[in-house]
Amino acid sequence: MSDFLDNILSIPILLEFVAALAATFSYIKIKELKTETFKFLCIYLWIVVSIEVLGSYSYLICPYKFDELPFFVNHLEWIKNYWIFNISQALGYIFYTWYFSKQFTSRKNKDFIKYAIIIFNVITIADFIFGGIFFIGYSQLMNLSGLILIVTALSMYYYEIIKSDRILNITYTLPFYISVGVLLYFVSITPLFLSSQYIKKEEIVFLKYYRLILSYANYFLYGIIIFGIVKCYWFKKLQSKKLSLSSTLS
Repeated sequence: MSDFLDNILSIPILLEFVAALAATFSYIKIKELKTETFKFLCIYLWIVVSIEVLGSYSYLICPYKFDELPFFVNHLEWIKNYWIFNISQALGYIFYTWYFSKQFTSRKNKDFIKYAIIIFNVITIADFIFGGIFFIGYSQLMNLSGLILIVTALSMYYYEIIKSDRILNITYTLPFYISVGVLLYFVSITPLFLSSQYIKKEEIVFLKYYRLILSYANYFLYGIIIFGIVKCYWFKKLQSKKLSLSSTLS
């Protein structure tokens, strides 16, 4: 139980919770954020928090003997939580690719990413069903194809920004901050997931750095989402109020 509480009260999960809370509160309070894209960002962040908490069930069953948990006696594959985090990773690749495709102005680029997501889904589902890795480790095929998908979407997003006037206000847009967080996050954690099945429990030093990189990647991603929301909307709103007040007083 203490391991379960330590896990769900860890800094990465608390940051995910704060990010979801900040996004939801902003969606409720700020009129310009009542868009489909931002609404699904809020929903996705809450899904991430829920999956993290649900995935901690493996810490709950550790103190028990198998004969005390009849379900796990007959379903040993469910003891580990790889299955839920494989789904979580796939959802992350799909959501962020979709999120950045919503920032595209080119119809051609939107269509390309739409078909790329469909292909990714087919590859991922096939690997989960026939790859034999779903319950025992992180899917290498899903993570590799997911990284290619997200990097492709981000490359298109950056290319469109460079070509347009949007680059002049890029530091005032939330998608830009999320893109930086997402790029660093997936580029840093995907190699870890690709190599995870080759890591042995005895390799304590490697496991230590493995967990540190995962933690810091989470700190950066959800920290920058919180920062982006505050800077792009709440700070902007505060500045607008100050300008409005000064103009009224003058």
